[in-house]
Amino acid sequence: MVQDKRQKRYPRTIMATACIPWKEDYSFDETTFKEFMQKLKESDLTYIYLFGTAGEGYAVSDSQFQKIVQVFAEEMKEPALHPIVGLISLSLPVMKERLDIAYQYGIRDFMVALPSWGRVSWPELIRFFDELCTPYPDCSFIHYNNPRSKRMIEIPEYAVLAEKFPNLAAVKYSTTDLTIIRDMMETSSPLQYFITEPGFGYGSLIGETGLLLSISSINMRKAWEYFHAASRKDWQAILQHQEEIHGLTKALINAVGSGRIDGAYDKVFCKMLHSDYPLRLLPPYKGAEQGEFDEFLESVKSGYPQWLEQI
Repeated sequence: MVQDKRQKRYPRTIMATACIPWKEDYSFDETTFKEFMQKLKESDLTYIYLFGTAGEGYAVSDSQFQKIVQVFAEEMKEPALHPIVGLISLSLPVMKERLDIAYQYGIRDFMVALPSWGRVSWPELIRFFDELCTPYPDCSFIHYNNPRSKRMIEIPEYAVLAEKFPNLAAVKYSTTDLTIIRDMMETSSPLQYFITEPGFGYGSLIGETGLLLSISSINMRKAWEYFHAASRKDWQAILQHQEEIHGLTKALINAVGSGRIDGAYDKVFCKMLHSDYPLRLLPPYKGAEQGEFDEFLESVKSGYPQWLEQI
């Protein structure tokens, strides 16, 4: 088993996303958002992030960003909660302006993605983190290592970045590559890695990693069961959860299809928790249809009924 060589800068926990519900005119559905946030909080989730890819952080206008962050901050104001706001833009100045807005609402944890218009060089990468992290020593930053950014940061590079920026605290990394996961667990870097369900089990058997919720968010009780099984390094329970997650993922793809933008799938997960949650995405992207959701729901009922038993 790999031994962690440094204390992590961010806790080992479950990280979940708060997607944005849109009305028919594509205005923010504040009522549904608050109801959905309440369900997340009732599930004992304390680290919830806003405006990732699934949360359409790449798509919102500045006015939408400010309004939704304001509501999110209010919903996450309890001391035990840790709100995280995503900053995704082609423009670093826009990201900095949005950081300032969220900071004014009390946000101190930020998830950042590299600008994607062109692949950044190493000096540009350093400049990017310096512009965001250095002026805010009281904040924690999580890097979203997303292939859409045209540059995936490698594990040895993260070790260098962690030395340069003491408030770079964690990495959101959706990978099933066992070699990469092994490298994460073997690094002496103090960064906490958050991995989605398929890779999380393996990583937990050999080191410390957080769980980045994806399809297991349809049932928070089962998600916590998986997390705690991994904490115990109970490989039999891990394998059982992974088998179920694999089957659920196949059912989702059969119902909704492949190649959709992330939010199309995540809003299906949201609707599993909140039956009135709208599936639509901001244009031009297309969300799942009601019939596709119904097909997925029927597959879960017939094949995985234990995933419908909520907390």
